[in-house]
Amino acid sequence: MNPSTSAYTYWDGPGAQRTAPGRGIPFGSSSVQHGTAVFEGIRCYATPEGPALFRLDDHLLRLLNSARLLGIHHDHDLRRLRAATLRAAAESGFADAYVRPGLFAADPILSIDLSTVPFTLGIEVWAMAAPPAEAGEGRTSAVAPVPGVRLTVSPWRRPSPETFPPRAKAVGTYVTSALAKTAAVTAGFDDALQLDCVTGRIAEATVSNVFLVTDGRLRTPWLTDSLLAGITRDTVLTLARDLGLEVAEGPVEVSDVRAAQEVFLTGTASELVPVASLEGRPYARERPVFDAIAAAFRATVTGHARHPEWRTPVPAAVPDQPAAVTS
Repeated sequence: MNPSTSAYTYWDGPGAQRTAPGRGIPFGSSSVQHGTAVFEGIRCYATPEGPALFRLDDHLLRLLNSARLLGIHHDHDLRRLRAATLRAAAESGFADAYVRPGLFAADPILSIDLSTVPFTLGIEVWAMAAPPAEAGEGRTSAVAPVPGVRLTVSPWRRPSPETFPPRAKAVGTYVTSALAKTAAVTAGFDDALQLDCVTGRIAEATVSNVFLVTDGRLRTPWLTDSLLAGITRDTVLTLARDLGLEVAEGPVEVSDVRAAQEVFLTGTASELVPVASLEGRPYARERPVFDAIAAAFRATVTGHARHPEWRTPVPAAVPDQPAAVTS
């Protein structure tokens, strides 16, 4: 479940003290006018040892790479990003949360020359619902499990690598995702598959990577076809290999998805979501491969399984820190 409004804001960098009290970005900001901002989404999970951010450094390194690809100038290195993100997670007070750090232009400088625009670090934190069996003090409970989603194939394709670097997680490129998602929902579906602009093969869903299972073999589109290299995608590939499954990254046609026995989507906020149908064609309700991977994923993120290197403990909040904004 994704709450529509964040409950905690942390800003750090040029313009932070002026902007944070109003919790707003000037309409003249380049990030508002032109979508010139980069961001990450990171999950915080309650574990037996306390809240922990999942694959924190992997996300922050991708954020730094996104800024580099766009030519964004800022003064945040990995150490400073890590400290700020951990502080924001701690001060939010949420055991389960979605944490979104981003580098954005806080000043009303109307320019598309990003070398002339100062960028600020902002971090928004949303409380996330824990599964019913895991709810407890300080944790809200999901009312029901997420049902399988109904997919269509979008006419809106992913930008080609010659148009925009697919490895950059940038605000402006999500307009294409919004077009595809809005059209899919209007047509009676939940989400859409987007194709590579050049090859016409499957790239990803609007904000998720795609997996399919054929005869017990797990497949996902390769990075050649204009998709974002998802952190959850990489996690699933690793866990599937841990489970002894045959795994392949390669070209995936629409016909391959139609013929699959199981299809599911992966993303940081949504985690792992089964697909119920593609353009009205239903998939079987039994999903043994998905169920095994989803169980391994849940055990891993909550600290009940291997890969402790993926979990960064969130320290207790420290009083008298720079001002943040809460609602």
